[in-house]
Amino acid sequence: MTRRLWPRTMAGQFTALLLAGLLVTQLAAILLLRLNAQMLNPVSRDQVLDRLVIAWRLLQQAPTGDTAELLEAVSSPGARFWIGEAPGGDRRFTLEEKRVLEGLRQRMGRPDATGLWTDLGQEEDGPWLCERDPEEGWCMVSLNTAIELKDGRWLHSEQHPLGAYQWWRLLRFALPASVFPVLLIALFLTWKALRPIKALARAAERVSRGERVPPLPPAGPLELREVSAAFNLMQDKLRRFVDDRTQMLAAISHDFRTPITSLRLRAEMVDDAVQRTAMIRTLDDMRVMVEQTLSFAQDEGAQEATQDLDLQTLLLELQATRQTLGQTVTLAEPPAAPHYRGQPVSLKRALRNLVDNAVRHGGSAHITLTRATPTGWRIDIDDQGPGLPEAMLERVFVPFVQLGPARNREKGGGVGLGLAIARSCARAHGGDVTLSNRPEGGLRATISLP
Repeated sequence: MTRRLWPRTMAGQFTALLLAGLLVTQLAAILLLRLNAQMLNPVSRDQVLDRLVIAWRLLQQAPTGDTAELLEAVSSPGARFWIGEAPGGDRRFTLEEKRVLEGLRQRMGRPDATGLWTDLGQEEDGPWLCERDPEEGWCMVSLNTAIELKDGRWLHSEQHPLGAYQWWRLLRFALPASVFPVLLIALFLTWKALRPIKALARAAERVSRGERVPPLPPAGPLELREVSAAFNLMQDKLRRFVDDRTQMLAAISHDFRTPITSLRLRAEMVDDAVQRTAMIRTLDDMRVMVEQTLSFAQDEGAQEATQDLDLQTLLLELQATRQTLGQTVTLAEPPAAPHYRGQPVSLKRALRNLVDNAVRHGGSAHITLTRATPTGWRIDIDDQGPGLPEAMLERVFVPFVQLGPARNREKGGGVGLGLAIARSCARAHGGDVTLSNRPEGGLRATISLP
């Protein structure tokens, strides 16, 4: 289940990691705000304590007869003061109540909190009993305090400082304001960082099709620049290797042609007709082998440009050409719009070799074009021949492997390179060629084009 939810693309994974980090950050902020919600507003608390200490000092200095008038003077709608008995009962103060007592002690200059008492109407580390302003979102707390006077009486007060702000109201604006800008910036930076990776993937796909792509420009972070440089170096080495091998085989082929031609001329002067015919046939076989070996190497090293192709038109041309030669080649009705981007000459050669193989060994060829993937195609070429042993279905693709001497060497299969060339062409497009025996009899050659 976790794998299904986890994004598959790198951009999606970067975004998910970023959102996870933002989520953890916001959860930490929520916890801090909730803890902060157990505290009085610092400014409002200082105002309440200052007013209480002022009232205490005035009562300490005023005559006893002026107490009532003084209490009335310092009282207000939000703050009530009176003289009463000592608060009854011992209680354990909460953390915020201890802060209030400490603030009073410091303002009064006392060494300890003896003679001081407060009550926030809050259970130990529990919620406050308060009323919230629906418009402002502040919690109005009832703070009761008592201070012992020098004559033994107690100054009581009831004030209403502001509690903490409703944290969910704050998050309602803070979350969108913090998450969305960061997310947009991160998505843009991720997209910019991934552009070189996508360019590298496209270039690698084109190289797998046998194309020569221009060197990738250095872009993105240092690691991606190093990958691009390594890709360019790899492509350059592959190109040099293929070119060197092709040139070497071309030179070998050229060097062989001269002595083969010389030997053929000498063979024609042999008096014994039987020996002369056998020698000429052997030399012709050598010539065909050299030429097709060179052709095979050139096909693997070819750098034909890719272009948009109409597979239906390509198959119809192949069918018409083979029918002109008297071969039985039929084509099933293809799907609509069978377009594909590939190398036309290479594809034609692969299809021609497979059709020739079907006609030569099965008497006829029936071609069927079907869509294998949204962008890929499958071409089946069926014949009516005896098929192949299962052990040979893959082995026949090895260069120079032949089933017997009866192959027609004038049609490209004389040295066992026809199927190898077809597979080489298909793999240059990122596809493949496979063989299978049909249940109703005959052999099926399948060329897949992704």
